[in-house]
Amino acid sequence: MMVLAIDPSTKASGYAVYEDQELKDYGYITAGSSNVWHRIHKMVDELEEIVIKHEIDNVIIEDVYPEDVHNNIQIYKTLTYLQGFILDMLNNHDLHPKFYTASEWRKKCGIHTGRGVKRESLKPKDKQFVRSQFGLQVNDDIADAICIGFAAVGGVIKEPQVIVDEDGFEFG
Repeated sequence: MMVLAIDPSTKASGYAVYEDQELKDYGYITAGSSNVWHRIHKMVDELEEIVIKHEIDNVIIEDVYPEDVHNNIQIYKTLTYLQGFILDMLNNHDLHPKFYTASEWRKKCGIHTGRGVKRESLKPKDKQFVRSQFGLQVNDDIADAICIGFAAVGGVIKEPQVIVDEDGFEFG
């Protein structure tokens, strides 16, 4: 079963493709136009290429709420427009995605969220999770997509590997 996980944004959307529980592909799509509709169409067109290339069976998308964008209603509306266009494209491929909130997928990845935890402090934790689970150094858009997919496919969290360098310093 091929699963596509999407961290949608009109400027840089991360994506990850899993086959069962194995990460097969990942990356991000950027759009630099000042015209939001051009950016949305570029995102959707490139996501559709991924759907076709990988013969996707299931899709998971990070859902967005106003508080996720500091209650900036314009940004919130723009992201919901993007979601709508993605949903339309997926419907054309007979795909009906599931939505996870950021707190839902982070919980499944063992990343603590909640009262007093700021969004900015979570991005490095997402990247660290990907580094510890997959050995990958990626940007936050890709890290979030990989984490969303990991949560969706029921990935099993590996014990962090502690490495001791030649000077006796531990990291991992």
